[in-house]
Amino acid sequence: MNEKLFPKRLSRSAEDYLEAVGELCKKNGQAQVSELAAMLGVKKPSVTVAMRNLSQLGMVHYEPYCPIQLTEKGRRYADSVMNAHHVLMEFMKKAAGLDTERAEKVACLIEHILTMDEVAGIEEKLSGGFFERTEAESASDSR
Repeated sequence: MNEKLFPKRLSRSAEDYLEAVGELCKKNGQAQVSELAAMLGVKKPSVTVAMRNLSQLGMVHYEPYCPIQLTEKGRRYADSVMNAHHVLMEFMKKAAGLDTERAEKVACLIEHILTMDEVAGIEEKLSGGFFERTEAESASDSR
């Protein structure tokens, strides 16, 4: 997420809802309250309150009993959060050696703590091979 476009981060909860809407919209073209409730393990009224709040912030198009769509602003923000999640998950696997399941859980926790500029720095190091180890390095570590 470009911190110039979104200087103020949403709450962790709002980001989780927006990320879930983004994932469902990529998969199905839209999101439903019931799908979000099941995905996030919350009750439908909690989703409704969150969607009203995100709608007021201009992140989603929400009307009761209608499919939920991201606005352009919401899509950009959701894409940034989903990218941060992916980058941090890869970082946890490559740099920390975590298995996929644990890396997923850890990435979900820390994606809300780091700034997007910090995530971009990690992404740059990942794409530059900073965390790749050669076979020789791995062999010397095991001696």
